[in-house]
Amino acid sequence: MSWKRSQELLQSLFRRILPPRGFSLTKIGKVFFCFLVIIIVIAMLTDNNLLFLVLSVMLAFMIVSGIESERNIRYLEMDRLLPLEIFARSPVQICYAVRNTRGSSSRLVISETCPDGQIGFLKASYLPEDISEVFHKSVSFKRRGKVRLEHIKISTTYPYGLFEKSITFEVAADVIVFPKPLPCFDLLGSGDSEDGHGTDKTLDTISHTRTYIPGDSLSSIAWKKQHIGLTTRVMEGGSGRSGIVVVLPGHDIEAKLGKATSIILEFFNKGFEFGLAINEYFSGFDLSRSHKIEILSKLACVENISEPKWRTFDAGASIIYI
Repeated sequence: MSWKRSQELLQSLFRRILPPRGFSLTKIGKVFFCFLVIIIVIAMLTDNNLLFLVLSVMLAFMIVSGIESERNIRYLEMDRLLPLEIFARSPVQICYAVRNTRGSSSRLVISETCPDGQIGFLKASYLPEDISEVFHKSVSFKRRGKVRLEHIKISTTYPYGLFEKSITFEVAADVIVFPKPLPCFDLLGSGDSEDGHGTDKTLDTISHTRTYIPGDSLSSIAWKKQHIGLTTRVMEGGSGRSGIVVVLPGHDIEAKLGKATSIILEFFNKGFEFGLAINEYFSGFDLSRSHKIEILSKLACVENISEPKWRTFDAGASIIYI
């Protein structure tokens, strides 16, 4: 038998012998258990029938508590509802839909952990029978990239608070956390139109500066910044309704990705076609939400930035270098 096969058999056996529920004593439960042990010892030493009667009542109390707590969580169903767009260091609402198919439940606590730490816990005081209740939790992910959410735990101290019993739901999900948008400039300058209303929807502003590239116009050089090396002012002009964000290598990768995210979101909100060129990747032009999510997902998973492969684009597209 191979080593891998042996591991699989051992893991399967381990899962089978594990208790079906998590179990731990509460503070009240520890005190109750200490009294129970003391009464057992005294009853055995003194042979007092009254103490044996008290002992039987306490044991029955524990058994009833165990049965009721099991009924409280045994038939629960759980589902996690995630938002379509999650940005790093920005609060989002994660929803948990819980339903008890056979009876009602009381005093439930919903908790979940992730690589960034514990997402938090929610308290549900009462859950009606066969009705799906949705609970909301505000969560902020610290880092961009792919985050693996694995299991959700529901625990209860119902009915007497002697011990905490829990059930775990394996509802794994891979979440893409987009870079936090960092505002860098107003992509579309606003102003009064001829009739005194509306917005000037032309790209006619200095967006930013970048490292000088041989062939750049001398009139675009920012001479006042010679102390940091030659830099070029990137001018975005014209009335084109499409733009491409080109991410260049640099030291502050997170800032570059945050600015690129901000520009992509602004293009999408204005209804312009947009695209992204970074490393070997070029997204093409589109204005749909799926296109936006594809681009943001790409930015979220970038580990390093090299010289972009794509440098030539449609003549009508506004090129924004980051």
